[in-house]
This record gives sequence, structure tokens and C-alpha cells, in this order.
Amino acid sequence: MHLWKRALLLAAPAAAVAVAMAVASSSGHADDVPTEAQFPKGEHFLLPPPSPIFADPNRSIENEHVAYGIVGDEVLEQPINYSHRLHAGRLQIECEYCHFNARKSRHAGVPPTSTCMGCHQYVPTDGRSEQAQADLALLKDYHEKGEPVPWVKVHDLPDFVYFTHKRHVRAGLACQECHGEVQDDMTVAYRVSELTMGWCLNCHKEHPSIDENYGAQAELRRAEIKDCWTCHQ
Repeated sequence: MHLWKRALLLAAPAAAVAVAMAVASSSGHADDVPTEAQFPKGEHFLLPPPSPIFADPNRSIENEHVAYGIVGDEVLEQPINYSHRLHAGRLQIECEYCHFNARKSRHAGVPPTSTCMGCHQYVPTDGRSEQAQADLALLKDYHEKGEPVPWVKVHDLPDFVYFTHKRHVRAGLACQECHGEVQDDMTVAYRVSELTMGWCLNCHKEHPSIDENYGAQAELRRAEIKDCWTCHQ
């Protein structure tokens, strides 16, 4: 068989797969309108944009942001200037009062406006700064419309990573171990931890809660949670 025919036979299946992936990517990108208005699950593609054949040319690295890796000085702008330092610090509101899914779900979630208004309907706005009054008016407007506050997600792992808040919270980890001293340092939340594979494995290896929870079986448990399947189900 001529070499060019052999090359053509070998290249045809790869070309077919590439075309199929390009079609699926472009159609999925156009049709997948997020239904979860609060935190829509973004598409985290295998290849960064722009990558011809495999990518929609309209893709942008700006809207495919995955918030993990090296920690910089990035602070994302939020629709409301919520202060963790005020609520969790000065007022000493427990994290799980607002993030009430953390103990029972993969996602800690953000509170619905009804949780916020449960307090703020009784809190006077007189004497507050113009910014605070504007933020509270916006919160009330979202609540009356029955719409969630469109918060911008600060922590976002790739889709190939399985992480559940429930198992970590129930094991005894404090929120601050991953999210920083929000009650002391943060107004609007920002990321302080890498959330990388090595960072997680170091915690799985050394965290004292494993000894406290598993006793004589602690080393066995450490071996179990180092298994690839634990985080890449």
C-alpha cells in the first residue's frame, strides 16, 4: 500500500473525532443556558481558549475562570458589598447560619435572600453610610422580586474534581482552614488557599482530625483518602 494511502487511513479516524468534538462543543456552548442563576456550573474545557477545532472561537478565558492554583491579590467585584468581618467577626454569626448546606451537602452554598432579610427586616438603615443603604436597598429589591443575588463565585474547582463540604465539616475541619480568617480580614470574600492537588494531599496526610476520628485505624484511613478515586470519581 502506498504511504500516502496508509497515512490517509490513519488520519481519517482522528479527523472524524476532532470534527465530532468541535460540533458537540459548539452546540453545547450555545444551548447550555445556565438554569442556576446563583452559581451556574461553568464549562471547564480540556484545552484553554482559543484552540482551533476543539473550541468555539467566541470562548474567552475571562468567562471560563477556574478559581484555584497560585493565590494572587485578586478580589472579585460583587453586586453587594457584603462584609464577612462585620457579620462573622463583629456580630459573631456562625458560618453555618448562612452557609447552612455545608454540613449536609457537597456545596456550602450561599444564603437565599430570605435568610438575609430574616435579620435585615428588623435592622434600621438610619445612620448608615450611603453605600450601606444602597446595598441594603438592592438586597431588598432582589428579595421582593424573588431573585437570588448574582454573587460572583470566588472558589471554583475544575469539573474533574470531586469535593464535598459535608465530609470535611463533619470531620471537624474549621471553615477558616480553607477559606482564611474571614471574621478578621475579609469584607468581600477572596481566596487564600491554593486548592491544588498537592495542597489537598498534604492536608489528607497531616491533618490531626484523622487521628482523632479514626484512632488505631488512622493510617489506613490516610491511605484510603490518598486513593485517586476519592477526588476523581
